[in-house]
Amino acid sequence: MPMLSAVFQRAHALSALMALSLLAACSSTPVAPTALYDFGLAPTATAGARLPTALRVADVAGPGWMDGNAIYYRLAYAQSQRTDAYANSRWVESPVSLFDARLRNAAAARGQVVGYPTPDVPSLRVELVDFSQVFDRADASRGVVRLRATVSLARGVIDQRVVQAEAPAPSPDAVGGVTALTQASDKAIGEVLDWVAHLSLENAAASAPAAPAAASGKRRR
Repeated sequence: MPMLSAVFQRAHALSALMALSLLAACSSTPVAPTALYDFGLAPTATAGARLPTALRVADVAGPGWMDGNAIYYRLAYAQSQRTDAYANSRWVESPVSLFDARLRNAAAARGQVVGYPTPDVPSLRVELVDFSQVFDRADASRGVVRLRATVSLARGVIDQRVVQAEAPAPSPDAVGGVTALTQASDKAIGEVLDWVAHLSLENAAASAPAAPAAASGKRRR
């Protein structure tokens, strides 16, 4: 019996040693570094109509799944209701923040952008609905940006519009998706600002109620 016990102990020790060796091998396997992407440099020249009046650009909003910095893709040819994220590729910050900065730069290139709300300055609010790389085939994909845009004054909504812009991906991977989503974002922003530029914002601003004056004098009893 003592000899049998010693055999079991040696077998147990050997199993533990093999397990530790396996863990060490796994931990030493090199992990691919995460690649970080943004939209790149903004276009140096912005084509399109000038904004007819000053414009306030509100913070861009988006659904909760856009709060992180994952780059999402969708296999439309296999399961269009499912989205996945690239394992080793990320945006440098959330796509909502990247789109917000791009929109503000483009708006400023077309006219005056006001950074605070005033009753006589129209406000543009953009809500991102979709921002993903869509694969129609395993070797073919496109960047899809879908949004809702609203222009309003203190007295209410002036107009609303839904915009969807797409751009083909040059390669069926994260790099291609980043390129396509950047181009689709610029298309969507251009379409939104062209639409805003052709609204009757000057008339709307002129008809906006004036800010109430501060009360002065004694109160009547």
